[in-house]
Amino acid sequence: MENKYPENYFEHYIVCFSGIDQIPDETGFERLANMYIDIEGLDTFTELIKEIKLICANNDWAYFESIAKDFEIEDLDASKIKEMAEIAIKIFNNF
Repeated sequence: MENKYPENYFEHYIVCFSGIDQIPDETGFERLANMYIDIEGLDTFTELIKEIKLICANNDWAYFESIAKDFEIEDLDASKIKEMAEIAIKIFNNF
């Protein structure tokens, strides 16, 4: 997977979620997106969105679910990871 996603934007995004003490729901994912933009900047967020779209096209959700498990992020299964991605795209589209 490192060849597909060499910059690991989405992996980093998932790990960031574990550090913000939020529930994995729409509100938590919106807060993550806004915090990520504030810290990393819009250019990096744009790269994250490009990577998310590639993940969608490749249907690689199971890989990112395994990343969440590796980092012991509870309640972040494939469906929640997809929701996290969809909300990031929604926030991006509102800019």
